[in-house]
Amino acid sequence: MGRAAKPAKPRARSAGAAPRPRRRAVARRARPPRPALLTRGEVVRAVVELANKLAPADVGDLLVVESPIRERAARLAGVPGQSLRAQLDLALLCLKDHAAGRCPQIPYYAISLLAAGVAYLADQLDFVPDFLPRIGMIDDALVMAVACDLGRGGLERYCVWKGITPPFARRAQRPAAVRDRRRRRASTGS
Repeated sequence: MGRAAKPAKPRARSAGAAPRPRRRAVARRARPPRPALLTRGEVVRAVVELANKLAPADVGDLLVVESPIRERAARLAGVPGQSLRAQLDLALLCLKDHAAGRCPQIPYYAISLLAAGVAYLADQLDFVPDFLPRIGMIDDALVMAVACDLGRGGLERYCVWKGITPPFARRAQRPAAVRDRRRRRASTGS
Protein backbone atom coordinates (compact mmCIF):
# COMPACT_ATOMS: atom_id res chain seq x y z
CA MET A 1 0.00 0.00 0.00
CA GLY A 2 1.26 3.42 -0.81
CA ARG A 3 1.35 6.25 1.60
CA ALA A 4 -0.78 9.29 0.93
CA ALA A 5 1.11 12.51 0.44
CA LYS A 6 0.52 15.10 3.10
CA PRO A 7 -0.56 18.53 1.99
CA ALA A 8 2.19 21.13 2.34
CA LYS A 9 1.92 23.34 5.40
CA PRO A 10 2.31 27.06 4.92
CA ARG A 11 5.55 28.36 6.34
CA ALA A 12 5.33 30.67 9.27
CA ARG A 13 6.70 34.14 8.63
CA SER A 14 9.03 35.82 10.97
CA ALA A 15 7.57 38.80 12.78
CA GLY A 16 9.50 41.49 10.85
CA ALA A 17 9.39 39.96 7.32
CA ALA A 18 7.37 41.65 4.62
CA PRO A 19 4.72 39.56 2.90
CA ARG A 20 5.80 37.98 -0.36
CA PRO A 21 4.07 39.35 -3.43
CA ARG A 22 1.85 36.80 -5.06
CA ARG A 23 2.55 35.80 -8.60
CA ARG A 24 -0.19 36.39 -11.03
CA ALA A 25 -2.00 33.24 -11.98
CA VAL A 26 -2.97 34.83 -15.27
CA ALA A 27 0.62 34.88 -16.48
CA ARG A 28 0.86 31.10 -16.19
CA ARG A 29 -2.32 30.34 -18.04
CA ALA A 30 -2.08 29.81 -21.75
CA ARG A 31 -4.35 32.08 -23.70
CA PRO A 32 -6.88 30.29 -25.80
CA PRO A 33 -6.27 30.72 -29.52
CA ARG A 34 -8.34 33.40 -31.15
CA PRO A 35 -10.65 32.20 -33.86
CA ALA A 36 -9.65 33.26 -37.35
CA LEU A 37 -11.53 36.25 -38.67
CA LEU A 38 -11.58 34.75 -42.12
CA THR A 39 -10.89 31.13 -42.99
CA ARG A 40 -9.67 29.74 -46.29
CA GLY A 41 -12.91 27.80 -46.63
CA GLU A 42 -14.94 31.00 -46.39
CA VAL A 43 -12.76 32.70 -48.99
CA VAL A 44 -12.98 29.70 -51.33
CA ARG A 45 -16.77 29.69 -50.95
CA ALA A 46 -16.95 33.44 -51.68
CA VAL A 47 -14.72 33.15 -54.77
CA VAL A 48 -16.68 30.20 -56.17
CA GLU A 49 -20.02 31.93 -55.54
CA LEU A 50 -18.80 35.08 -57.27
CA ALA A 51 -17.39 33.03 -60.16
CA ASN A 52 -20.76 31.29 -60.60
CA LYS A 53 -22.52 34.67 -60.86
CA LEU A 54 -20.27 36.06 -63.59
CA ALA A 55 -21.33 35.94 -67.21
CA PRO A 56 -18.88 35.91 -70.15
CA ALA A 57 -19.73 39.55 -70.91
CA ASP A 58 -18.65 40.54 -67.39
CA VAL A 59 -15.04 39.78 -68.29
CA GLY A 60 -15.09 42.62 -70.82
CA ASP A 61 -16.63 44.96 -68.25
CA LEU A 62 -13.80 44.19 -65.82
CA LEU A 63 -11.18 44.99 -68.41
CA VAL A 64 -12.68 48.45 -68.88
CA VAL A 65 -11.88 49.31 -65.23
CA GLU A 66 -8.35 47.88 -65.32
CA SER A 67 -6.57 51.11 -64.28
CA PRO A 68 -8.49 51.62 -61.00
CA ILE A 69 -8.01 47.96 -60.16
CA ARG A 70 -4.25 48.25 -60.66
CA GLU A 71 -4.20 51.43 -58.52
CA ARG A 72 -5.95 49.60 -55.69
CA ALA A 73 -3.48 46.71 -55.93
CA ALA A 74 -0.58 49.18 -55.79
CA ARG A 75 -1.68 50.26 -52.29
CA LEU A 76 -0.54 46.98 -50.73
CA ALA A 77 3.16 47.04 -49.88
CA GLY A 78 5.67 44.30 -49.19
CA VAL A 79 5.64 40.68 -50.29
CA PRO A 80 1.82 40.39 -50.23
CA GLY A 81 1.64 43.42 -52.53
CA GLN A 82 4.19 41.98 -54.92
CA SER A 83 2.32 38.68 -55.06
CA LEU A 84 -1.00 40.44 -55.57
CA ARG A 85 0.34 42.56 -58.42
CA ALA A 86 2.02 39.57 -60.12
CA GLN A 87 -1.16 37.48 -59.88
CA LEU A 88 -3.27 40.42 -61.04
CA ASP A 89 -0.98 40.98 -64.04
CA LEU A 90 -1.27 37.33 -65.02
CA ALA A 91 -5.04 37.27 -64.47
CA LEU A 92 -5.61 40.42 -66.53
CA LEU A 93 -3.35 39.14 -69.31
CA CYS A 94 -5.28 35.89 -69.40
CA LEU A 95 -8.66 37.65 -69.31
CA LYS A 96 -7.61 40.00 -72.14
CA ASP A 97 -6.56 37.07 -74.33
CA HIS A 98 -9.79 35.26 -73.47
CA ALA A 99 -11.94 38.31 -74.29
CA ALA A 100 -10.12 38.68 -77.62
CA GLY A 101 -10.70 34.97 -78.39
CA ARG A 102 -6.98 34.21 -78.62
CA CYS A 103 -6.85 31.32 -76.10
CA PRO A 104 -9.95 29.12 -76.36
CA GLN A 105 -8.14 26.11 -74.83
CA ILE A 106 -8.40 27.53 -71.27
CA PRO A 107 -11.39 26.14 -69.33
CA TYR A 108 -14.04 28.73 -68.62
CA TYR A 109 -14.02 27.63 -64.99
CA ALA A 110 -10.48 29.03 -64.66
CA ILE A 111 -11.48 32.19 -66.52
CA SER A 112 -14.48 32.73 -64.23
CA LEU A 113 -12.34 32.21 -61.11
CA LEU A 114 -9.79 34.76 -62.33
CA ALA A 115 -12.59 37.15 -63.21
CA ALA A 116 -14.02 36.64 -59.70
CA GLY A 117 -10.67 37.59 -58.15
CA VAL A 118 -10.41 40.70 -60.31
CA ALA A 119 -14.06 41.59 -59.64
CA TYR A 120 -13.43 41.37 -55.91
CA LEU A 121 -10.57 43.83 -56.31
CA ALA A 122 -12.84 46.15 -58.28
CA ASP A 123 -15.64 46.01 -55.70
CA GLN A 124 -15.65 48.55 -52.88
CA LEU A 125 -17.37 46.15 -50.46
CA ASP A 126 -14.85 43.73 -48.97
CA PHE A 127 -14.48 41.37 -46.03
CA VAL A 128 -12.05 43.91 -44.56
CA PRO A 129 -12.60 47.58 -45.56
CA ASP A 130 -9.76 48.93 -47.69
CA PHE A 131 -9.45 52.19 -45.75
CA LEU A 132 -7.99 50.36 -42.72
CA PRO A 133 -4.23 50.95 -42.63
CA ARG A 134 -1.95 47.96 -43.32
CA ILE A 135 -4.71 45.33 -43.26
CA GLY A 136 -7.31 46.79 -45.60
CA MET A 137 -5.90 45.20 -48.75
CA ILE A 138 -4.90 41.86 -47.23
CA ASP A 139 -8.29 40.29 -47.99
CA ASP A 140 -7.97 41.41 -51.62
CA ALA A 141 -4.59 39.69 -51.85
CA LEU A 142 -6.04 36.60 -50.19
CA VAL A 143 -8.99 36.43 -52.58
CA MET A 144 -6.72 36.86 -55.61
CA ALA A 145 -4.36 34.16 -54.32
CA VAL A 146 -7.27 31.76 -53.75
CA ALA A 147 -8.71 32.51 -57.20
CA CYS A 148 -5.32 31.83 -58.82
CA ASP A 149 -4.88 28.68 -56.74
CA LEU A 150 -8.31 27.32 -57.67
CA GLY A 151 -7.73 28.14 -61.34
CA ARG A 152 -4.14 26.93 -61.28
CA GLY A 153 -4.62 24.25 -63.93
CA GLY A 154 -6.01 26.75 -66.43
CA LEU A 155 -3.34 29.31 -65.53
CA GLU A 156 -0.56 26.78 -66.03
CA ARG A 157 -2.05 25.86 -69.39
CA TYR A 158 -2.25 29.54 -70.31
CA CYS A 159 1.36 30.17 -69.24
CA VAL A 160 2.59 27.25 -71.34
CA TRP A 161 0.65 28.58 -74.33
CA LYS A 162 1.96 32.11 -73.73
CA GLY A 163 5.53 30.98 -72.96
CA ILE A 164 5.74 32.73 -69.57
CA THR A 165 6.57 31.58 -66.05
CA PRO A 166 3.64 31.94 -63.66
CA PRO A 167 4.24 33.82 -60.37
CA PHE A 168 3.46 30.74 -58.28
CA ALA A 169 6.17 28.76 -60.10
CA ARG A 170 8.78 31.41 -59.27
CA ARG A 171 7.82 31.25 -55.61
CA ALA A 172 8.18 27.44 -55.59
CA GLN A 173 11.69 27.63 -57.05
CA ARG A 174 13.07 29.99 -54.40
CA PRO A 175 13.65 27.43 -51.61
CA ALA A 176 15.84 25.32 -53.93
CA ALA A 177 17.99 28.38 -54.67
CA VAL A 178 18.31 29.06 -50.95
CA ARG A 179 19.39 25.46 -50.34
CA ASP A 180 22.02 25.71 -53.11
CA ARG A 181 23.35 28.96 -51.65
CA ARG A 182 23.63 27.35 -48.20
CA ARG A 183 25.48 24.35 -49.66
CA ARG A 184 27.97 26.66 -51.38
CA ARG A 185 28.55 28.58 -48.14
CA ALA A 186 29.05 25.36 -46.18
CA SER A 187 31.56 24.01 -48.70
CA THR A 188 33.59 27.26 -48.79
CA GLY A 189 33.54 27.63 -44.99
CA SER A 190 32.00 31.11 -44.93
